Amino acid sequence: MRTTFIAAALLGTSAVAAAQSPIIGFDVRQNRMISTDTANFVANLQVVVAPAPIRSFAIDFDASATNLWFVEAPTTAQPPLYGTVDPVTGVLNTLGTLNGGMLGATGLTAHPDGVTWYLTENVGTTMNLYRGNIATGTLTLVGSDATGGIIIDISCDSQGRLIAHSITSDSFYSVDPNTAALTLIGAHGLAANFAQGMDFDWTNDTLYAAIYTGGGTGRFVSVNTTTGAVTTLADTTPTNGEFEIAVQIPTGGGLGSNYCTAVPNSTGNTAVIGATGSLVASNNNVTLATTQMPNNAFGFYLTSTQQGFIANPGGSAGNLCLSGAIGRYVGPGQIKNSGATGSFSLVLNLNQTPQPSGTVAIAAGQTWNFTTWYRDVVGGTATSNFSNGLSVTFQ
Repeated sequence: MRTTFIAAALLGTSAVAAAQSPIIGFDVRQNRMISTDTANFVANLQVVVAPAPIRSFAIDFDASATNLWFVEAPTTAQPPLYGTVDPVTGVLNTLGTLNGGMLGATGLTAHPDGVTWYLTENVGTTMNLYRGNIATGTLTLVGSDATGGIIIDISCDSQGRLIAHSITSDSFYSVDPNTAALTLIGAHGLAANFAQGMDFDWTNDTLYAAIYTGGGTGRFVSVNTTTGAVTTLADTTPTNGEFEIAVQIPTGGGLGSNYCTAVPNSTGNTAVIGATGSLVASNNNVTLATTQMPNNAFGFYLTSTQQGFIANPGGSAGNLCLSGAIGRYVGPGQIKNSGATGSFSLVLNLNQTPQPSGTVAIAAGQTWNFTTWYRDVVGGTATSNFSNGLSVTFQ
C-alpha cells in the first residue's frame, strides 16, 4: 500500500472559499504536528510539536470540534492504537487498540450526528469501510470495494455524504455508507502519491485537500465534489511537507446528548439519532436525523419528557428509551422511509409537539427526549427496532 499524507480540504463547488477555518495536521514527511488555516495554508503554517506524537494517516475532529481523534498507522501488522491528541500541546491520550480486524487506517471521518464515525483501510487495492463509534473503539466492517484501487482518505460533509480519494486513479468517489460501494465523481488531474489528507469545512461544506505529488511537492486545493476538479489555493512545495489534516469546525448542530443502548438491526449496526439546529425553543429550528437503519425501512419519531428503558415492547426486537406520556410523529409527511441510504430526517415544529392528548409547545427550560421506531426484517421475519435516545434541553 502506498502511504501518502496530505493536509487538505475540498470544495463542494468550483468557487474558492474565502472563509478562514483552523486546521490541525500531521506532516508525515517532516514528522511534525502543525497548525494553519484554510485561507493561508502555507503562510500561516506553524509547528505545534516535533516530532509528531504518533504516526497516523487518519485524524479528524469530533462533531463538536473539541477532540482531535487519531488512528495509528502501525509499522508492523498489528491492531492500531486509537485516541485523542491535544490540538494545542500535541499531548497524546491513547485509549486502546481498535477491534474489528483492521490493521491500519488510511482515513477517519466524523459524521455530523455526533456519534457515528467512518474509517477506511486498504488491503492490497481493496478498500474496507468500517463504521462505529471511535470513542468506544468499536467499529464494524460495512463492506469492501476494489473499484477505486487504493483509497487514501475519506471525509464526511455536514449532510452525511462520504467522499473518498483514490491515488490509483487520481480521482474522487462518493461512498455508500451502508454498502461501501464507490461511485466515480471525477479525476482531479494531479499525480497524487503517498499519503494524502482531506477534510470538509462544515461551515459551508467546502472540501479541502493537501495533495502530495512526491519529492516534497504538493498543492493545497479546494475540490468540486460534483466533478472532481480542483482549484489550487497554495503551492505547498516550499514547506517540503506531506500533510494529513483536520478542519476544526463543528457541525451546524449536534444538539443534545445521546443515552440508552440500541439493539443491532439486520445490517449489524445500531440506529443512531441526532439533532441539528438551535436549542432556543422560540427559534423553532430543530431537525432530527437517524442513520444506520436498514434500507427502505418505514419509521417515525417518538418523544417524551421522561427517559426510560423497555426491552422488546410489543414484540419489537429493540429497546424503547422513553417512558411516561409518549407522543408519535405520525401526522401528514411525518412517517419516513430510510431509502437507499438507511437514513431519514424530520424538521420539527416545536409548537406542535405530539402527546397522547394532543399537541403541546416546547418551552425554554424543558428537556425533551426523542427516539426512532422503524421496521426491519431479520431472518425472513418482519419485526421492528428502535434507535438510541436523544435528550435535548431547550433554552
